[in-house]
Amino acid sequence: MAGLSALKTCLLIGLFMALEHAALKQLDQPDDLTLARRRKTLQVVCGFLALMWLSYTVAKGAVVLKSGSYKHMPLTFHIMLISSFAFSLFEFVLNILCHRFLNKLELLRIIHKVEDTQEEEDKRKKNVGICRVLSLAKEETGIVVLGMIALLGSSGTQMVSPVFFGKVIDAARNSMNELNEAIFILFGIYVGGALCSFVRSYLFTFAGQRMVARLRTRLFEAVMAQEVAFFDENRTGEITNRLSNDTQVIQNAVTVNISMLVRYAVQILGSLVVMFVLSPALCGVLIASVPFVAIGAVQYGNFVKRLRKNFQDELASAGSTAEEAVSSVRTVRAFCGEGRMSAQYDSDVQRSFNIGRKIALAEGAFSGLVGTVAQGAVVLVLWYGGKLVYENLHGQTGISVGTLTAFMLYTLNVAMGFALLASLYGDFMQAVGASQRVFELLDRQPRIPNTGGRAPPSVRMDGRVSFNDIHFCYPSRPDTPVLQGVSFSVEPGTVVALVGPSGGGKSTIVALLQRFYDPSAGSIIFGGTDLRELDPQWFRQTMAVVSQEPVLFATTIHKNISYGREATFEEVVEAAKQANAHDFILSFEEGYETLVGERGVRLSGGQKQRIAIARALIMNPVLLLLDEATSALDAESEHLVQEAIDRAMQDRTVLVIAHRLSTVRSASQVVVVDKGQIVERGTHDALLAHQGGVYRRLVLRQLSAGHTSAPCAGDGDAGSDGENGDKDEGNGAEVKVKEPSPHDAERTDPGQSQEAVGDDEADDDLIDLQSNG
Repeated sequence: MAGLSALKTCLLIGLFMALEHAALKQLDQPDDLTLARRRKTLQVVCGFLALMWLSYTVAKGAVVLKSGSYKHMPLTFHIMLISSFAFSLFEFVLNILCHRFLNKLELLRIIHKVEDTQEEEDKRKKNVGICRVLSLAKEETGIVVLGMIALLGSSGTQMVSPVFFGKVIDAARNSMNELNEAIFILFGIYVGGALCSFVRSYLFTFAGQRMVARLRTRLFEAVMAQEVAFFDENRTGEITNRLSNDTQVIQNAVTVNISMLVRYAVQILGSLVVMFVLSPALCGVLIASVPFVAIGAVQYGNFVKRLRKNFQDELASAGSTAEEAVSSVRTVRAFCGEGRMSAQYDSDVQRSFNIGRKIALAEGAFSGLVGTVAQGAVVLVLWYGGKLVYENLHGQTGISVGTLTAFMLYTLNVAMGFALLASLYGDFMQAVGASQRVFELLDRQPRIPNTGGRAPPSVRMDGRVSFNDIHFCYPSRPDTPVLQGVSFSVEPGTVVALVGPSGGGKSTIVALLQRFYDPSAGSIIFGGTDLRELDPQWFRQTMAVVSQEPVLFATTIHKNISYGREATFEEVVEAAKQANAHDFILSFEEGYETLVGERGVRLSGGQKQRIAIARALIMNPVLLLLDEATSALDAESEHLVQEAIDRAMQDRTVLVIAHRLSTVRSASQVVVVDKGQIVERGTHDALLAHQGGVYRRLVLRQLSAGHTSAPCAGDGDAGSDGENGDKDEGNGAEVKVKEPSPHDAERTDPGQSQEAVGDDEADDDLIDLQSNG
């Protein structure tokens, strides 16, 4: 009978493995009819065998009960009968679960045919399992092995101690010498176990700390390698949550939880072996409860893993809300938005709490199941063990009181081990769920690589830039065109000014030139080579950017200026002098070692802007990009910053988003961008002389508004009617126009352009008109 059961079990295992292989292969080859027939045949055979063996076991038990012969059978026969039924039921349930799994694979095949890319990503997420999580500790294999040896020593002491505990009880009935000897041995076992536990705990904790430090570094490097569009689609709080919370959960799972899982698994298996030696009949009673716990554990693990991933997502959303509120606290306070932000954060926390409540309910139900089965087994063992002791005391075959005591201690070890395994298994499956988010990021390949491509000396570095029929939509809004057919060139050593209404696409052009995004169509040529063929790190080092709202890091002024490249202190000072920043830096007590605070909060807007200019100058760029660098400053700061900018523009190729008339006048070419298209281009004088032109209307609108220092000219509607005359009635300012050359200006028909969306981060102002009347 035992041989037949073993043969049946091996046959079912082989059939299940073959069925899984055929199903996975069919997922990749959905049109293969041979594979489909093979899978169907294996399904039928597995189901038939499982049902047949379950029916046979039930029928055999019914025959035995009906005949009444069970009354004369030994207890071992009863245990075998119960165990046979339990395992047959387990195999039948496993077969049903296998069918459900194959149905899920069929659903994946359908999704694969509809959305191939998304399916591949989903498969990669689903492949995150226990082995993938454990692979993170590969480099700590040596430490983990030593920890495992210490763990085996600790578990071994716990397994042998009940035997000597029983000997102590039996020795008390014989002599004091035997009692003292047993006590001494038991004390030594406990001391050895304590030392092994110390070594195990230290090694696993050390390995976990080293692993999580390496994981966080890899994860941060993966974040930094992603393209800018990735950060448009993912909130900052979600990313930082993966770096902190998710990695900590994984650390606990891979080291501490794994050590505890192995410890209690060894404790349970070792205890069962010793229990079988002490009393095979009692051991059989205990083993009969294992299938029920195993079925519950499989269902519980899958359920908790899915919930844990959702929980981490909601927790990251709450963290992102908190990060956004804290970083923008001045805006929140100015608009009395504390209540709204608190309500939003409470909503995020409540969603994570609802998922956490489901996790707690699942943990409670599983722990209750394990506790009920384990304690029920203990009670059953105690009853039957007492019966055997009674038989031994009356001269029949049985066990001694000491043996029963040792057996009960082992039973408690097994019960406690199952209870702790249930908790640790839940924690580990939660870590597997959290690790899915980490591996999603580690496995993600950036659409725009950060390295690789051509670099000097194979590329000519002269600063020449050409935009050829550029079309572009932001990845987060693929149905909204931002640029449509943009074409213009920037010659070496020239200044090209981009002007036009806000939201027209000027800052998007600058972002494309830095290859933060790739155009949907068209090409950008830099130095005679397509930008997509160049090494991004190289060509970005040949450019320098000064934006409307410069970003400074929470470090010293010296480190902020030298952020673009390593520089000596003398080079930093020289760059600061050229940027009109040296004097105010020396006014600080710590000079260049002054900490600027988070995002430069300890400096004024003009001071931050001048430090940003110094940071650009120290790179000695071939191409200088200026994005509304003075539009948010007061008059005095603007004057100092503009002086620095004028100095920085000398002998360089410059692409500037301009709002000052002096900058536009000095530009070699003015490009007017409206609704994602270039509507005009030429020199300032030629465009101003063009009757009915967009540029002329923008200038006259500002003159008629009477602004002597207007920061918002570019926000007007370029398509609206301007003044008909060349005279500003309010200021008496007269616009003097010279006759343009036929080659000075070019008028471009914008055609039927769609409504553009304002994606430019800065206020895209046009002209700061200064008129003496």
